[in-house]
Amino acid sequence: MAPLPVAKISKKMKPVSLIFGAILFVYFILCGCGQKKHDYPSDVTQNFMNSCQETGGDQKMCSCILDKIQEKYTYEEFSSIEIKMQAGQTPSEFLNFVGEARAECSKK
Repeated sequence: MAPLPVAKISKKMKPVSLIFGAILFVYFILCGCGQKKHDYPSDVTQNFMNSCQETGGDQKMCSCILDKIQEKYTYEEFSSIEIKMQAGQTPSEFLNFVGEARAECSKK
């Protein structure tokens, strides 16, 4: 049995690979895949990191949790939650989210 001509296969595959790559590129651009982090003021992120580390989290864990929070919540949403937390009324949805984020971050 004769081997397949490699040059002919690679020439045929090159356009297919380019088209497939272009389709994937456009898909990721249009769908916004890969969550974007919402920007928070630096003092807010620093306060979060300090508070997290004071309650036993290490730098890596706290940073990971903050990234997940910033992916989900806009700064305005987070500020609203923060006000509720200060009043002793932390939303259960936020507590659940942070618990899940902590579990995911601990696996890294």
